[in-house]
Amino acid sequence: MDLKEQLGEILEIKGVTSALVVGQDGFVIDGVSKTDMDLDFLGGIAASGIASSKALADFLAKGEVTQTMIEYEEGPVILSPLGEGANEVVFVATLDSTANLGRVRFQLKKSLPKLLEAIAQ
Repeated sequence: MDLKEQLGEILEIKGVTSALVVGQDGFVIDGVSKTDMDLDFLGGIAASGIASSKALADFLAKGEVTQTMIEYEEGPVILSPLGEGANEVVFVATLDSTANLGRVRFQLKKSLPKLLEAIAQ
């Protein structure tokens, strides 16, 4: 299954409104959305967000960032680094509310390794 198909499956999870993979430089590798969201803008901001999370983890000596969630009134955003070193990318998901957050996080835990495989192809 290719990257677009994997992202499409994630988009089918109840509560997910967009799913994308972003390079460390902030450029979108691929993405899908149920809305007309500007995925390129989201990608750039998400890359900065994960970089800030990593800086905070380093400062607090908390280890590697495995996931960052930012909660907003209109739904959370989840950022998950994938891969290592120069090959690292960031998975980004926007959700419509926190009501399905537990289910989404559980499904993502299963989906992210498949996503990483699709990226490597």
